[in-house]
Amino acid sequence: MQTDILIIGSGPAGSSVAYQCAKAGQKVTVVDSLFGGTCALRGCTPKKVMEVITSSYWEAKKMEKVGFPKLREPINWHQLIAHQSKFTSLVPSKTKEKFNKKGIQTVIGKAKFIDAHTIKVGKKKIKANYIVVASGAHPRPLDFPGSEHLVTNDGFFALDNLPKKIVIVGGGYIGFELSHIMAACGAKVTILSNDEMPLQVFDSELVSDLIQATLAKGIEVKLGYEASKIEKQKDKSFKITSKRKDNKAFTYEADLVLHAAGRVPNVEKLGAKKIGLKLNDKDGIATNKFLQTKKHAHIFALGDVTGKLPFTEVASYEANIVAHNILNKRRKSVNYDGVPYGVFTHPKLTMVGKTESELTKKGIKYKAKSESHDSSFMQRTHLNTFSRYKTLVHKKSGKILGASIIGSYADEMINLFSMAIQQEVTDKQLKDLLLLYPTAGQEVKFLV
Repeated sequence: MQTDILIIGSGPAGSSVAYQCAKAGQKVTVVDSLFGGTCALRGCTPKKVMEVITSSYWEAKKMEKVGFPKLREPINWHQLIAHQSKFTSLVPSKTKEKFNKKGIQTVIGKAKFIDAHTIKVGKKKIKANYIVVASGAHPRPLDFPGSEHLVTNDGFFALDNLPKKIVIVGGGYIGFELSHIMAACGAKVTILSNDEMPLQVFDSELVSDLIQATLAKGIEVKLGYEASKIEKQKDKSFKITSKRKDNKAFTYEADLVLHAAGRVPNVEKLGAKKIGLKLNDKDGIATNKFLQTKKHAHIFALGDVTGKLPFTEVASYEANIVAHNILNKRRKSVNYDGVPYGVFTHPKLTMVGKTESELTKKGIKYKAKSESHDSSFMQRTHLNTFSRYKTLVHKKSGKILGASIIGSYADEMINLFSMAIQQEVTDKQLKDLLLLYPTAGQEVKFLV
């Protein structure tokens, strides 16, 4: 079988490249084992659908003290899962249907390189002029006794009933986000974080606030605890052993043990090494600034498989770059300045731009503003006691260099800072904007 462009992966990265190239008249083939991608099926989409409901629950609990009716029951897990399935169950069939309508051929299965222009899917061989690798990532393998009992995100979003006692192995984005969701549904949750200070990309003061907000929900947060063994008991529960750096062991009981210890690029089963594709320090496929692989200019890699920035918006942005570079002689390069990060807990934790340590290392002179945000009008209306911000501004030019926010509407507020960084807006220009009052977005003016 021959095609112009072969795309491995049907998530937001692969799909966007496919549509753009097909529209330009190219013969496009997409290969995947489950069409739709992790974000739409087992990641961002179902998580966000559930988080909207559970964050409303936590909001309502706070409002009880000012007259909101008391909630007698936690959220019904079965109904919540049924609700999120409305957003995910038809994704694979609709993805394939949309591809077919655009004249894009689909092949079900897992791709493996035979040579630099050919892949094999089952018994079928497909040869292409260009190959785009957008195969995503999978849960990081954990090598300790009993790790086979861990439930990954695939299993989590398919649980009909939520167990009463849950241990989460890993203290990253997923661990904190899912802990807030499950606790709102009545589960007793414990997070085992290998790091003494989790979420290290964020400002440590704001992370401390998130930890306090998590503890306030009845969730146990164990910092510096590395899971070392999982044992299945006769009653089908589990005993989890964890160790600290001093080798002291602690045990926990749970009905479910959830894997939230990170993800790694889907590279190994691709046969990437067979054709000489190099890996980067994140164990993802290494690319140049045009997203071409280091050895083969006709092979592109983007999205989670590169191990760089595992965000849907970044994957979509990279897809535009790849499609342009395939279809045009004059190439475009990537620029990741102003990419926002967020932890969708309650409250939300967000950041964008540079950190103080990065600026210090580069010798960039800046001024920092860091304060509790509890006294702001919008935070007070939401009875938010875990709110803080830090902003970094270039000392000479006044350009916004970085921002970190925890609090109500932090996800929407950080978008304004992201736009400011990408458009090189100064603190004075930001303060002079006419924005809708009273909103959290309007308060951004006073954070610089």
